[in-house]
Amino acid sequence: MPVAAEREDLPKPGDYYDRLRPLCARIDIWHTIYNHVMDGPEAIIEWFKGSALRPYLAALAADRRGDFLGAYGARLAKAYPARFDGKVLLQFPRLFIVAVR
Repeated sequence: MPVAAEREDLPKPGDYYDRLRPLCARIDIWHTIYNHVMDGPEAIIEWFKGSALRPYLAALAADRRGDFLGAYGARLAKAYPARFDGKVLLQFPRLFIVAVR
């Protein structure tokens, strides 16, 4: 479940390069993974409530959201084990592209 692995539904950096390079004089592409120190699975849930979880929560009836978030939190706890101090590291990949015409 950690997001460090490349997603199959997104283009690879080389795909972006191939599409953009014919249009650019220079292109820089880099990929990095931020490790956000979080207090635990609940903090990860709060992090994503304002973005990635919004469509899922909006589609659920209000009385079902608690069950969904509980199950999601249990899966997060397995995927992001607590470190020695009780914190978890949320891996958050980012792809940056700077293209100059």
